[in-house]
Amino acid sequence: MEPVDYGRGLPVRIRALTAAPIDRALDVAGAGSLSELIELTGTADSVVTLADFGASTYGARLSTGRLGGRPDGVHGLASATALADRGRFRVPVRAAYPAHQAAQAHETAAQPPRRGKVVLDLTHTG
Repeated sequence: MEPVDYGRGLPVRIRALTAAPIDRALDVAGAGSLSELIELTGTADSVVTLADFGASTYGARLSTGRLGGRPDGVHGLASATALADRGRFRVPVRAAYPAHQAAQAHETAAQPPRRGKVVLDLTHTG
């Protein structure tokens, strides 16, 4: 298994790795690549996503895991909070903006590299 960066040119990067048919794809980023992954595998039945909650519109399957049942991800919040309280879970933050700079936060989030979260701080709205 070889991880591949998401984004523009995904099929080209995958085809550069192999000329063999692609029979399965696992989407872990939810970066809007489902249609390209379906094109590469030839069928939506061969694509599973862990992060794209709109998978059903493409005919792909969303896997929520054994704690699932709630496709909004709420099932993981208690676990993540407990781990964070023990210092064992950290979310990398790329940038933080006050609420009045929401447009700038959105622009930053849309620009590569997409590493770390862009935070909109709603605690100081005035």
